[in-house]
Amino acid sequence: DLVEEMENWLSSDDFDRAWRECYDRACKGSTGRSDRNISETLLLQTAASLHNHLPLGALERMIPAPDAEFVRGALEAVGVEDPRRAGLQDLEHFEAALVVVYTHLAHCASLLESEMPGMAHAILTGKIDPRGA
Repeated sequence: DLVEEMENWLSSDDFDRAWRECYDRACKGSTGRSDRNISETLLLQTAASLHNHLPLGALERMIPAPDAEFVRGALEAVGVEDPRRAGLQDLEHFEAALVVVYTHLAHCASLLESEMPGMAHAILTGKIDPRGA
């Protein structure tokens, strides 16, 4: 089950290392880093680059990289205040936002599997690449 696989990854040391690495890379070149009131731009960059760290297999195949609209929708769905206004409070809230986004992606992919099994199979077997590559 994709959601369970995603939850396992999101609670792993691999995820913890990966999001911090992606966040550090996104922060390079920004003026002053306080890890407070973290901008939406850093969230979007980190969420997109984190996709490259998904475990190989079903997650890597079925989960597309999140775009700005998806990130905003996922956060809005759980009642997170719009990060375009004040950013994310701190690294704990930042990590939680990434978990929400990637959990939401897994739920969407799981819905695709149940509603459109032929399409999901084509993606999983590599006949269709949802990443547009």
